Amino acid sequence: MIAADQRRTGAPARAWRPFVLKRPRSWAPEAVMAAAFVAITIPLAWPSPLVDLDIWIRDLADANRPAWAYFIAVQTNRLGQGGILGGLALALAAGLAWRGRSVRPLLAFLAAYGMAGAVLVLKYALPRVYPHWPRPEPGPYAEAAQAVLFTALEPSGAYPSGHVLNTIVWYGFIVFLVGAHMRPWQRGLLRLAPPVIVILSTTYVAFHWFTDTPGGLLIGMVILRTVQRVSWDTMELPIWLEPERRYR
Repeated sequence: MIAADQRRTGAPARAWRPFVLKRPRSWAPEAVMAAAFVAITIPLAWPSPLVDLDIWIRDLADANRPAWAYFIAVQTNRLGQGGILGGLALALAAGLAWRGRSVRPLLAFLAAYGMAGAVLVLKYALPRVYPHWPRPEPGPYAEAAQAVLFTALEPSGAYPSGHVLNTIVWYGFIVFLVGAHMRPWQRGLLRLAPPVIVILSTTYVAFHWFTDTPGGLLIGMVILRTVQRVSWDTMELPIWLEPERRYR
């Protein structure tokens, strides 16, 4: 296996080792991504050219969406469903924990789950209506003056995109859990294809504004890098989490 910390540690032979090609050290990339998130967010607070771009992309997609394309986009958008992805990640983490008789994969899962769930705080703090507000369809849909942040309109959880965030966090986390058993092209495909597909599909069917997607992308990358930063397989844990250490 190729990973940053796969060396002899005295752990059992079947112990879990997270797959990390290069463990993040510097916080500079996270600082740049946070600055980029702020740079995208600020112009969304008024009817700026960025909001006008969102309106134009939505109207263009609405005018060019045959039934077959809509069906495909809706189905592929399911690649970002957090419940399914989180459940799959939990099942993998639980299986690895049982196989290695260690709680460590589950602790990594809980950290990822907690941070991913915290995006709901951002959605609440930065309320934004969805592209096809108000419902029921057909329109009239939100105009530039209504598509800004801090709206009083409902529903207002568009920003940032949780589906895009899920594709970054959970597919990346699955590679983190079991990437050592994959080929390089499989790891690359799993990490890159779902975010690209969901960004395109969720914008095309107007489930989200275009600018909602880079917001979710950036936050998801920060979360995944934070999980990868921790040495889950070697960090010191309380004895009550690893009672078997008493007998080593």
